[in-house]
Amino acid sequence: MFTQDDLKRLAAVTGPCLTIFQPLRDTWSQVTKPETRIVAAIQEAGRLLESKGFGAAESEEMLRPLNKIAAHTKWSGRTGSFVMFRAPDFTMTSFWPDELAPVVHFAEEFLILPLLPGFQRSRDFWLLSLSIKALRLYRGNSQGLTEVPLPAGVPASLAQREEFDQPDHSLRGRSSAGPSLGGMKGVQFSTAAAHEGEPAYLHDFFRAVDKGIHPVLARDPHPLILAGVKRELAIYRALNTWSPLVAGEVNGNTEALPSDVLYAKAAEIFLEHTTNGTDVVLRDMDTAAGRGLLSQDPTEVLQAAGFGQVADLIVAPSSPKFSGRRPFINWAALGTIRNGGRVRFVKGEKPAEGVAAILRYRKTAEPAGLTSSAGLPV
Repeated sequence: MFTQDDLKRLAAVTGPCLTIFQPLRDTWSQVTKPETRIVAAIQEAGRLLESKGFGAAESEEMLRPLNKIAAHTKWSGRTGSFVMFRAPDFTMTSFWPDELAPVVHFAEEFLILPLLPGFQRSRDFWLLSLSIKALRLYRGNSQGLTEVPLPAGVPASLAQREEFDQPDHSLRGRSSAGPSLGGMKGVQFSTAAAHEGEPAYLHDFFRAVDKGIHPVLARDPHPLILAGVKRELAIYRALNTWSPLVAGEVNGNTEALPSDVLYAKAAEIFLEHTTNGTDVVLRDMDTAAGRGLLSQDPTEVLQAAGFGQVADLIVAPSSPKFSGRRPFINWAALGTIRNGGRVRFVKGEKPAEGVAAILRYRKTAEPAGLTSSAGLPV
């Protein structure tokens, strides 16, 4: 199964690019062997290259790695599909769990659009367990939770945050002893404890956490789930800059929860989030529109994807205009992924143009006269 890093590698390659998708079973007769189907698809690719002006030697060089893989792969018991990507000095192949429509595609970029819905069905997420005493970041998937070390400079607790802010001062203060303490000259107390109830300290702490973990999340972008006490989660949610932040949350003292229980609660919340994914995306679009960061103009979306402006590319396969814009949307998806953005699919006919974009920022001036490799004006 491909990873987000694999997608980024594909997005970085420029043509000529050959893409082959081949289901491993014949849905109708179920007679043809998988290896026969793969070899036939590669032969079809050879005919396509010839029609594009490739000579015999060039075509043989292009297809040699694919033929070698087809001849040395064990196909017995395999289901789903086999996907192949080939460009000069670049080859990537993998099994895919879903049955894809057979495709042999040649262009200046790889065809990745049919694979992207599979990524949206992923069980991958981030879980941030928030507490003023102990902060923990987890990477969740279908197997469970794995704790991820916090980046250098991210405070693991409110007390540590104060240590960062005041490295040359003790965190312990003194108070004069009252009469009931007898001969004691003073009582030591923790300044962290004194500030636990002060929202300003929590704001500073959580703001530092949000800023510190953002680069970690960006390297492997998935939805973020929060866990902790409601009051503290409300403060963090108001300061959060990561999207999407899942609406559901694990409430309570998470330090007392066994890891398997914490995972079960987080996985249930994530399942609800993915089930209602379209509603979440549409709400995110409304929020972006209110901030002037939503584009539903196909030309502007394409341009923004090329310049790295797109945070979220929104794709609506059920839109009547989607089919005619597949090459355009594929190109926009590649540009979005190449620049660290995400592609999100929605059910229904919105956006009406088949595609929209939540932008990171708006450009004040746009270069003119650009054309995408999909052949569409920018």
